[in-house]
Amino acid sequence: MKLASFSSRGKQGVGAIVGDRVVDLPKGYRFYMKRKGKVFKQAIPNTMAEFIKCGGQALTAAEKVLGFVEKKEYNVPEIIYELSSVKLLAPVPDPSKIVCTGLNFEDYRKILGLQYLEVPQIFLKAPSSIVGHMDPVEIPHGYGEVYHEYELAAVISQRCRAIPREGVRDVIFGYTILNDITAHSIELKTREYQQWGKSFDTFAPMGPWIVTSNEIEKDLYALKMIRRRNGKVECESSSRYMRFHFDDIISFATTFMTLNPGDVVTSASPPAGPIEPGDMVEAEVERIGVLKNPVAGRDVDLRYARAIGLAPS
Repeated sequence: MKLASFSSRGKQGVGAIVGDRVVDLPKGYRFYMKRKGKVFKQAIPNTMAEFIKCGGQALTAAEKVLGFVEKKEYNVPEIIYELSSVKLLAPVPDPSKIVCTGLNFEDYRKILGLQYLEVPQIFLKAPSSIVGHMDPVEIPHGYGEVYHEYELAAVISQRCRAIPREGVRDVIFGYTILNDITAHSIELKTREYQQWGKSFDTFAPMGPWIVTSNEIEKDLYALKMIRRRNGKVECESSSRYMRFHFDDIISFATTFMTLNPGDVVTSASPPAGPIEPGDMVEAEVERIGVLKNPVAGRDVDLRYARAIGLAPS
């Protein structure tokens, strides 16, 4: 199932993507219960965070709604929107954590000429940097090059700590795409500036939706990944180049960090590249979709760029 956070006419909701349509799941469940003559009980929350927390109960209710919609004898246009008419939001707009992984794709490692660490190289990216599909990425003027690092991302289904590798699949709700936009020139100054260069506002585009784990698990490490800029393919790769799988990354992270429902854990990126204001960037992952974002520039205080030698004094 493809699940999206969306807004329409000023209201936000949780929907299932069916072809080029969005089915409003909370509203649809109310229709379903009414048509079945049953007493309505809230089973599908209005936010993705709450939907994820409800787990199997919400997914079962969503399946009932989709089955209801597919029956042609039911005319329910009130709960169906054309995909082109809604605004897709970041699937999980406010996770407690974004746990990113670095240097994890063999094709990128060869280009960089770096050696792997003995354990997954993870770091935190600020949740405040999240934006959705077609939201602009704002590059600060005067701070050097910015890179587009496109990544497969797992969304956590439940609160978890100290999860063994064999138990990781049970705590993944689904998968989405996250662009780990990076102020590359800042990061190159010293690795101690990495958190700064990763967490600018708008530097974590996410979406366009979540694909539940049951639909993708079998092919998870054979997914084609494509990075485009202005319609041109700049990199083709595959999740098969991941050194550490999500089993490894999440098991490692939870040995010392509690993950919560809706938290996002990324795969790291295949070979990345620069972006500039005026660009349109796309990240495509097979079986999930295409995350697309325009790039804009933003004027900011240059005193810190001067302090680290990126702007003239």
